[in-house]
Amino acid sequence: MAKSIAILIPYFGGWPLWINFFIESCRWNRSIDWILFHDGPPPQNRCGNVRHIEMSFEAYKVLVSSALGIPFDPVQPYKLCDIKPALPHIHRELVAGYDFVGFGDLDVVYGDIRRFYDDELLGRYDLLSSHSDRISGHFCLMRNCDDLVSAFERVPRWKEAFLAQEHLGFDEGAFSRLFVRPKRRLFAAQLKSVRCFFHEAYSTPGVTDRMRWYWKNGTLGNEFYPDQPFMYLHFMSWHSNRWLDFQSGARPGTKAPWTLNPDVVRTDWRKARKDGFMISPQGIGPIE
Repeated sequence: MAKSIAILIPYFGGWPLWINFFIESCRWNRSIDWILFHDGPPPQNRCGNVRHIEMSFEAYKVLVSSALGIPFDPVQPYKLCDIKPALPHIHRELVAGYDFVGFGDLDVVYGDIRRFYDDELLGRYDLLSSHSDRISGHFCLMRNCDDLVSAFERVPRWKEAFLAQEHLGFDEGAFSRLFVRPKRRLFAAQLKSVRCFFHEAYSTPGVTDRMRWYWKNGTLGNEFYPDQPFMYLHFMSWHSNRWLDFQSGARPGTKAPWTLNPDVVRTDWRKARKDGFMISPQGIGPIE
């Protein structure tokens, strides 16, 4: 039997425009379960391996506070990104029985995940990241064992980081340093016994990247590498201005292209299930 995987994603506020395409890409990864926490009804597109748990942001903060023993009370839901490494602990009972548990984002489209993270790889490693030098906040898997589920507590002053109102990048920063030795630092990674797989998936194009990506029948690729499948596409830089200042090649004042486009989604997700879809800086549309 394949090693079981559950991915936890809390998200509060209106669903993003592309949510039904995200769900469709989950559908084709039938042996992986997603659990979404949200303060509204489920998306139109529904499938058996995506579970929707409806609760308010306030109720979710109470749940987190109880699980972590701290008064977790951020104003902005984006702060939830910092507690991603703690989600397997917060929802320990919910994911009991899964071999691996992970966290991620909604601004992705998945390809065939098992093609890349097969049982052989999952048997050899305890933590898997799609970056070569740090934890990937948009997709990371860890073995569902006490040492890893509670690993976030090994980070110095983790409580202070979670209680701060501002987003600190805890998942890709302080949490990463438990497993990866930072460049130009004298100290080594703290948890040397954890078998880590850090492999760059080249999944996040920059705002200046103009390539077109294609999804069809659970397979994801792009026009530059037509014969090479990809595990997922993380299109953060096309829909959000949040991190553009940190990208090479992005001139001052550059805007994410989807923020300037009033017609981002140009095809129906039901049609895309049959015919596939294209995703690019121009938005989501039919395959040309």
